[in-house]
Amino acid sequence: MARIGVQYEAVVEAALQLQKQGDNPTIQRLREYLGTGSFTTISEHLRLWRENQRNATPLQQEAQDLPTSLIKMAQELWQQACNEADEKLQIYQQQAAAEIRQALTDKQVALEEAQRMEEKNGLLDKKNNELLTDMKQQAALLSRLETQLETSNQQLTSLTTASQIKEAAASQQISELKQKLDKQQQEHQLQIQQQQEQQQLALAHEQQRNEENQLRWMQEVDLARQQTASLKEAAQQEAQQAKLTLKQLEEKLIASQTQLQQQALTLQAEQLQVTNLLEQQQLLKAAELLVRERLSDLETQLVEKQNQLQDKQTQLVEKQALLQEKQTTWAAKLELAGLALADKDKEVAALKATLVKTGKD
Repeated sequence: MARIGVQYEAVVEAALQLQKQGDNPTIQRLREYLGTGSFTTISEHLRLWRENQRNATPLQQEAQDLPTSLIKMAQELWQQACNEADEKLQIYQQQAAAEIRQALTDKQVALEEAQRMEEKNGLLDKKNNELLTDMKQQAALLSRLETQLETSNQQLTSLTTASQIKEAAASQQISELKQKLDKQQQEHQLQIQQQQEQQQLALAHEQQRNEENQLRWMQEVDLARQQTASLKEAAQQEAQQAKLTLKQLEEKLIASQTQLQQQALTLQAEQLQVTNLLEQQQLLKAAELLVRERLSDLETQLVEKQNQLQDKQTQLVEKQALLQEKQTTWAAKLELAGLALADKDKEVAALKATLVKTGKD
């Protein structure tokens, strides 16, 4: 066991004295220098002193040659400088931590904003896709409406042409029937007139013959009567035939008029169908106008959404630039803190050199 009284400070002082004398402080020499103490105790104190020497700063190692008062003063100044540096470093660290927290908060806000922007972008993309789908559907509907409109125009043109052709044919047929009826009436009237003229000529001839030969007239009166009866019968037959022909012509005229009325009704129905087609055409044009207006509104909304998205992206870039600027500022402040600590080290070194010089003086 080590004797009481051989303390660590005594071993340290003996080791320093041996070093000043140029001797290596070993356990044996320390035992001889101290004149007391066990090898175990001296060995423990020497080992602890050597560890402290290895962990000591260059200033502490060099200060061991100075007077105790100067060492104490230097240690106090060093401690004060270290405390001030620690306080400033702590302040810088607190400020940096606060700014870092604020930056992290701003970064989190920016990330949340970016996430919201991504969600909005997703919604905008979805809305754009819906608008594109709607536009495609509207375009398809417009194409179908244009096709229907073109088909209706073709049908209208065909019906109009057919109606004009039928109307012209009906008019021509009516005109031909009227001409034929007038011609038949004229021919019948001419036949009746010729028959009347023939009868008048025959009567005049008979009267003349009666005046010239009254005797002969008496003989031939029966024959004249028979001829007259035959002529009357023939005239009646011709009149009946003419009436029958006229009746047939009237029936044909009535049939023609009926057919004409039917054609007129058909033409009226076709005109009604044409009117309906025109109304459908107007409705299709109105629908096309509404579709075009809807497409214009959708395109305007799409441009507005794209402008809003561009504004949000610009704001996000500005926030990222501001965050980068703050990070640069923090790095500069930390670098200044490191430079301040280096300056403190230089001041301590200068103070140490002054103390060493003072000690030598």
